[in-house]
Amino acid sequence: MGINKKDILKMMNKNELEQFEDEIRGSIKEEQSWMMTYADMMTLLFAFFVLLFSLSTIDPVKVSKMQDGMGDQPELKSFNEVSKEFQEIIEELNIEDKAKVSHDPRGVIFDIDGDICFKSGSTILHDDLKKVLELASEQVFTQQNDYRLITIEGHTDSQPIPKALQKVFPTNWELSAARASKVVNYLIDIGVKSGKLQASGYADRWPANLSWYEVRSGKVDDSVIRENNKTVEQQRLNRRIRIVFSEN
Repeated sequence: MGINKKDILKMMNKNELEQFEDEIRGSIKEEQSWMMTYADMMTLLFAFFVLLFSLSTIDPVKVSKMQDGMGDQPELKSFNEVSKEFQEIIEELNIEDKAKVSHDPRGVIFDIDGDICFKSGSTILHDDLKKVLELASEQVFTQQNDYRLITIEGHTDSQPIPKALQKVFPTNWELSAARASKVVNYLIDIGVKSGKLQASGYADRWPANLSWYEVRSGKVDDSVIRENNKTVEQQRLNRRIRIVFSEN
């Protein structure tokens, strides 16, 4: 039995149709292949940025400033404003001869003489020092969304620790660190957030009349310490609590 002309045409149309369908499928696959590559690339980029974010550190000061710009948060006080408020505390308590405000590369410096801080060889806070800390807490340290660092430094003169106290404080290093820690603990007790506080003890290694640059230069040796502790007045100035209000 032979194949007629109509059957031949049908077979040809069927073959052409299948060929056309194959071409369509191939074209779709080619078009989709770049989409798969693109999707893989975007996934890798996303993973890369997630890794970067996980390794990054968040600066609370910058975050606070960003929040201030986005909402109705209070603007952070400038260093000049902080200095002015420290000076107002000095004037309010009438301790101009016992405290002073200055600046160094770290920020605002508030020095409080040892005479109104502690008794000799003691870490018990004087009432006068408590008043200073309470006013500083109210006016400076507890502003909303202000996460700037407050460092409490303990400084001593070069006089050796009396034998009766050496079991507790073998050297001035231990005494200065303990005094700084006592001040930090008191600030926490009156409402200052512990996360923005730190304590440092410098013993007699930073005489009051030496600048940050002089101390950081590494030129402060025993002869310099002796020279800056000759008089009773020098020793009084060296025995101090220093509050450093810094940017971070």
